[in-house]
Amino acid sequence: MSIRVIAQGLNDLERFMTVVPDVARRAATLAINQTAERKGIQALRAQMEEEVAFPPRYLADKRRFGVTKRATKNDLEAIITGRQRPTSLARFASGNALIGARGGGRLSVRVNPGARKQLPSRAFLIRLRAGEGAVSDDAFNIGLAIRLKDGERVTGKKVMVPFGGGLYLLYGPSVDQVFRTVSAQQAPHVADMLTDEFLRQFNRLIGER
Repeated sequence: MSIRVIAQGLNDLERFMTVVPDVARRAATLAINQTAERKGIQALRAQMEEEVAFPPRYLADKRRFGVTKRATKNDLEAIITGRQRPTSLARFASGNALIGARGGGRLSVRVNPGARKQLPSRAFLIRLRAGEGAVSDDAFNIGLAIRLKDGERVTGKKVMVPFGGGLYLLYGPSVDQVFRTVSAQQAPHVADMLTDEFLRQFNRLIGER
């Protein structure tokens, strides 16, 4: 899912375009990109972190959440995009129960910032391939797996990927899923930011003429 920061959100843009079109277009381009890359995305990220307990700086990675298109003077639109792939539940886990380990304790997860949930004793962290290479001590990702009986499911967990041998990898919400809710709530606020930034840039550019 993507959110578009576009010039249509600017108050009285048509009037500015009529009077000083070149300055207005330059100001709009700067305002859209500044809003998308700074205050706008910061506000969106902050609320997303209030909704879901993503790890620190998880959403700062532009591959997961960031601007995927910048505005130009001929295309007054910037796009912010959230990654659609579900987030491994291991990102939200605490504890050190590893596959094959004995007495490693039980895992708990905190997806909702205000609540932590303990997982069944059959749940554990597992090393997964990182990219195309084989799993090694220096190259691996961590997943959260659980061993289930035939037809068994984890209550409230929709995203379960078979891993073989009765094992399933568990996932939490994707960045895109959280972004869909937050973007609708933040749209009026982002539009106000855009207008304020446009007026600031317009006045600055007019003063430089």
